[in-house]
Amino acid sequence: MEFTNFVQKRQLYSAHRVVLSGVFWLILWHLFTSSNGATKEEERRALLQLKDSLNYPNGSALENEWVGNDFCAWDGITCGSNLHVRYIFLLNRRELGLGIWYPNATLLSHFENLESLDLSHNYIGSWIMPEGICRLQKLKTLSLYGNLIQGGIHPCLSKMTSLVYLDLSFNLFQGNFPSFIFSNLTSLDTLLISNNKFDGTLSFAIFANLSNLRYIDLSNNDLMVNTESPSWFPSFQLMFLNLRNCHLNKDQGRVVPSFISYQTGIVQVYLAHNALQGALPSWLLYNTTDGVLSLRGNSFRGGIPLSSGFETSRLQLLDISDNRLSGQLSSTIGYSFPELRYLNTSFNAFKGEIPSSYGNLTKLEALDLSNNFLQGKIPINLRQNHASLVHLILSGNNFHEETMPSFSNMPNLVDLHLRNVGFGGSITRSLVNLPILQMQQLHVLDLSANSLSGVTPPCLSNITSWKKESEFELFSGMWIPTYIDYILKVPLTTKANSLLYEGTPLSLMTGLDLSMNQLTGHIPKSFSTMEKIESLDLSHNNLVGSIPPEIFQLHFISTFNVSFNNLSGSIPFGCNIQPFDESSYRGNKGLCGLPLHTACTPPNNKPPQQDEEEERAGIAESDFFFFSCIAVSYVVGFWVVILPLLVSKNWRRKHYAVVDSCIYICCNKFSGFLARIKDCC
Repeated sequence: MEFTNFVQKRQLYSAHRVVLSGVFWLILWHLFTSSNGATKEEERRALLQLKDSLNYPNGSALENEWVGNDFCAWDGITCGSNLHVRYIFLLNRRELGLGIWYPNATLLSHFENLESLDLSHNYIGSWIMPEGICRLQKLKTLSLYGNLIQGGIHPCLSKMTSLVYLDLSFNLFQGNFPSFIFSNLTSLDTLLISNNKFDGTLSFAIFANLSNLRYIDLSNNDLMVNTESPSWFPSFQLMFLNLRNCHLNKDQGRVVPSFISYQTGIVQVYLAHNALQGALPSWLLYNTTDGVLSLRGNSFRGGIPLSSGFETSRLQLLDISDNRLSGQLSSTIGYSFPELRYLNTSFNAFKGEIPSSYGNLTKLEALDLSNNFLQGKIPINLRQNHASLVHLILSGNNFHEETMPSFSNMPNLVDLHLRNVGFGGSITRSLVNLPILQMQQLHVLDLSANSLSGVTPPCLSNITSWKKESEFELFSGMWIPTYIDYILKVPLTTKANSLLYEGTPLSLMTGLDLSMNQLTGHIPKSFSTMEKIESLDLSHNNLVGSIPPEIFQLHFISTFNVSFNNLSGSIPFGCNIQPFDESSYRGNKGLCGLPLHTACTPPNNKPPQQDEEEERAGIAESDFFFFSCIAVSYVVGFWVVILPLLVSKNWRRKHYAVVDSCIYICCNKFSGFLARIKDCC
């Protein structure tokens, strides 16, 4: 009996304990959800404060986007499953006229679940209480690209061990590079700090244990990057490495970083402008897979070390320009680099002929062999039937062909630069009926500094791209750069300045340069049909006659140079040609008028009395013409406004609505003005 009572009491006690436990957890859940609700309201208020700070003192960004209580639906905000803010994406939101932004970083500390923060291009000058960012322990992505942030990186950044992506590039950070910060960020996959003002020495060994590192860009600072000392071995496998202009291994013999030889899957390597010395390592050419190798602006010597065996490289872009390389161009390049799309060997000392194997690079889009000592003839398979070639730059060599060779069946060719290559003979015979005139994509043709003679061919105006809008203008409305725009240095005269254009949208430039030849005859009037041309240089020839007034039809022209010819007559006056300075016309003894200092003085054999009468008549005619133009303009303008109102009911309704709204606004303004006066009285 006693045992039975004991069991019953035990069961009752267990039931009470279950009930109490349930009540306890229910209370905890209620407290938790109540706390969450308050936190979400704090997040909403913090976002609104961030918006106010972004718009200080009188901006209007996000005024219409950030309304209501559901901040998870606001533009640039993404929430997680728990309805807390996970992503803040506010790229380029601050208005330019508001000046530099100094946000308070403590506003960000409310977002404890934040994983990604992007405030790029917002004119941030510095942070108020920057340690507020470091409280975001779950933050994985931080992008402050393209701001104006000064000073150093706050040391607390070393505690943000969850960071995977960090972009601080294109700012004004300065001082010694804080190596200790980045050695702690073991989760880091991407580190971008290019184009700042960091200085001092940076040992690449600080990244040795960052096994997740894939992308790193330290370019364009004042750093001296040392990759060889102390001895270290990389635990990472990079895909992207940019050490452009980093004073690489200045105290270690300016050698190529040896750790790159262990990067088996690296795709893009940029080591330009580091004064690297010695021979070009062959392993560097074959270690980069399916990507880019840029070695421009160094001091490498010797030739291009192609493999002697059956090894091939999948390299697509190779830039070895501006070095001290020499010798002959290899005839096996077509086999060694079958995937090559861009090749730039300009500004070196290569000699001999261009191997015909260069024409066998069927995927080649851009070839720059300019400013070397190449001789002989241009291979026929490089100038004919090469459908993939877009940019061909051979200027500054010594081909010395008696006549200009034919360039045909190259439907995608945009730039053809043959400046100072020794071409001679009659330009008329070379160009008339040549397939080059049917190249619909050709934008730039440079035949300057040769020995071409004869009359300037009017048929040049038949080149299609100079007469109509390009596909870029018709369809894109914007230029999206490719790396080819950065590896090619294109000589082109614009605004009377002859420059090497690097990083220029080559496919958007249009120009014809026939300067420094032996051309004769007149400037063809047909050139006035080249409505889309931007640069026309006919200087340093033997042209005669006057400047055709029809040139005024070249609405897009930014450079027009006819200096040092035998032209005569007055310089035409017009909105397109006149802005150019004296240098565009000097060296022509027969030219007169502005901007030259030689005034045009037409013969005057009439008696003074007749001149006075004609002057008075001219004034009267001018007055009559002036007032006639006013009357005609008034009549035309009147009917342009009134006629649609008489014909269209829809126009009348819209017109009346606009007038009514204007009256309403004016009345309100005036009423407010009267009210303020009354208050003052």
